[in-house]
Amino acid sequence: MKRDDLMYHAAVIDNDSGCLEYMSRLLEQNGHITLVTCFQQWASYLEELKNGNIHIAFIRVDSPGLQGFSLAKVTQKVSPVTRIVFISSAESYAVIAFEERASGYLVLPVRQKRLDEVIENIRKRDLWRRGGLSK
Repeated sequence: MKRDDLMYHAAVIDNDSGCLEYMSRLLEQNGHITLVTCFQQWASYLEELKNGNIHIAFIRVDSPGLQGFSLAKVTQKVSPVTRIVFISSAESYAVIAFEERASGYLVLPVRQKRLDEVIENIRKRDLWRRGGLSK
């Protein structure tokens, strides 16, 4: 693998199975995502997170009963290196998302181009941190 070929395991956390399927299909189209795992429950997600297997977590913030911002805080404590991208049906949570140090924010319905931009920005930051990107 070349130094700039960063590949990611993505997790999507949402209690809406339709959104999980939709996001999974979009993520599978991205050339830097090797595996997509979907979760409707915190417990199974956190177990996988503790194993160090999740690089990017796509967390729904406005799904009833999910408490996405709380889950993001737990994610940061359990795995500080996991990148968090929030998903919402509204732009109104964006300020809070970036206060929580989000790596990205996606508004439903998520478009492939926007998702790819978010993943590319994460990849560039990771390359820069590793010293593999000059700018």
